[in-house]
Amino acid sequence: MTQAGTTQNYVDTASVVHTGTGNVFLGPAPPPRKPPRRLAREELYFHMRRFVRPAVANAAYDTLASDRLVVLTGPDGSGRQTAGRVLLGELPGKEVPFELVPDVAENGHHHLDPDMVQPGNRLLLDLTAAEEQARREMAGQLPKLWEQVREQTAYLAVLLPDTDRELPHYVASQVHHLAPPDRMALLRRQLRCEGMDTRVCAPAPESLATYLTTRPPVREVARLAHAVVRLRRRHRHGVHHITDTPELFAEWCEKALSTLTDPQAAVDAIVGKATKAHERAFCYATALLEGARTDTVHAAARILTTATATPADPQPLLEQNGTHHLLRTIRADRDGDRHTFAQQEVAEALCRHLWSDRPDLRGVLLDCTPQLLALPALDTRERETAAVRVAELMTGTEPGTVLRQRVEAWAEQGTDGSLTAASALLDRLVQHPRLGTAWRRWIYDRAGVQTLTPGLRRVLTGVCATTMATRYPRSALIRLHRLAASEPEGQGATGALLTHVREDGQALHHLLNRLSRRLGAPDRHPRDLGIFLAVAADRDLLARTVTTDGLSCWRSVFRTAAPERWRPAAAPLLGPEADGESLRSLIAAAGRNHPALNALYLTAVESGPPAHAHRVLRLICDARSRHPPRPMEETAP
Repeated sequence: MTQAGTTQNYVDTASVVHTGTGNVFLGPAPPPRKPPRRLAREELYFHMRRFVRPAVANAAYDTLASDRLVVLTGPDGSGRQTAGRVLLGELPGKEVPFELVPDVAENGHHHLDPDMVQPGNRLLLDLTAAEEQARREMAGQLPKLWEQVREQTAYLAVLLPDTDRELPHYVASQVHHLAPPDRMALLRRQLRCEGMDTRVCAPAPESLATYLTTRPPVREVARLAHAVVRLRRRHRHGVHHITDTPELFAEWCEKALSTLTDPQAAVDAIVGKATKAHERAFCYATALLEGARTDTVHAAARILTTATATPADPQPLLEQNGTHHLLRTIRADRDGDRHTFAQQEVAEALCRHLWSDRPDLRGVLLDCTPQLLALPALDTRERETAAVRVAELMTGTEPGTVLRQRVEAWAEQGTDGSLTAASALLDRLVQHPRLGTAWRRWIYDRAGVQTLTPGLRRVLTGVCATTMATRYPRSALIRLHRLAASEPEGQGATGALLTHVREDGQALHHLLNRLSRRLGAPDRHPRDLGIFLAVAADRDLLARTVTTDGLSCWRSVFRTAAPERWRPAAAPLLGPEADGESLRSLIAAAGRNHPALNALYLTAVESGPPAHAHRVLRLICDARSRHPPRPMEETAP
């Protein structure tokens, strides 16, 4: 019931709970490993399996299905976002919900554009983290948005904080107040989905029952389930074919709760025992790169030691303490040739301790981050975990200017490690409940700059093509289009844009609409023509350009581009397999432009038998005879 990111749920400023499948772009290659809509669908199914229905869920679903709008309120930690997504996902059909992102005008006012709503959309408008003034602005715009939702046969779920008691009268009948679900039932559901026999959970151990009486937020219950599953897996790794028992479950709960409720006690014990420089460097390297191999952790510790200018150990090499002693000192374990703590929360707490207790080391850690992430023995999961941890530490304390400087500086370095660090930080920022709007606006502004460094352009393209394409598809399209329009020839943004529209039919509709308006404007961008021809050159997209907006783009192409430039893209539309309506539409788009009509006829001659060329010629003649001559000022170049 936590807030869903692309692959993780961010539950506070410095901890992460993995709750779903998918991927985050963390490297230099922009294309995602899976289509964004497929990732969103997998994430939805993941939450639907673990969803514990609150008492008002059925009534809220009925309201959404009949009125196409539901407003969910509730206390913090009641699972509002998951409930909204699940209710939208339970509607008939296969459409995947995505978040509705308000536009921010130059004067700072928030605007909900009704044109963002397309037929069949399932939209989630999350206002729980918005400022009160912004919530009031957008609440006043709900009537027009709701009207557009009904006209487009779409659905909208609005999430509001529990403090908003005075709601507009026109949504009063759509409001449903969520109470937190039964926390024990939620815990059992989480454990059951991980393959655990939940019969051992009854009766609840004393430590667990005491903890649940404090009414923790549902995200903390999800963290507890994650910790119990982790301890269970480690136990099963050492003891084969063991059966879950109430005694073992009580033991796992007690260990998990000890670090969840008081992680600082474990950290103080570790740091208090690791007093030497090389021991603390090894401790922090193990926490940042938890699960990495022994040689990788040692290499990371050497990087931290060198960066802090720690003098070399004067002892002979054979007299120095080995890995076994260091692991015992920091209370970590060795699983094969990899280092790990008994509980993930200990590693996270150690990272927070390094960040909060030693602020003088923050700059050192950030300077070393690209080197740490570039260690060759790190696998993808370990690299992603370390990058996300550093990013979350930064977003919890650093001001916006420092964050921007780090994103740009890391991206400009252009190394694999620095690009990974910049992408992870920007990925975290665009999803942040409070900061996300400003950072998505920052990406929009930077995407139109032609002088971006290659590294920053790759980072912006990658974040837009993955995380934003999954959660904010329309915003991702606009930013990918701006990146493609401002990039030099042969860069990656155009390819990422084509991938995005190939996988999402609504994204293609939005792109053609944008291109038709921009190509028809007197101050059209010079790259827009090339972007449309790139779309037309894609055989998966070409047939879908014969629409109202697509034909408007073809009209601009015929009017402004030389035939040699557009003939290769248009050839399949003029082949023998083309239907008559598509041929007529394309010929009509050429109007009375004789060079364009001649080029269309020559393309048909080259692409099919004489009978097909004669068919195209007849259609051209019919089109000419039906259209009266245009005034001279309209035919002038």
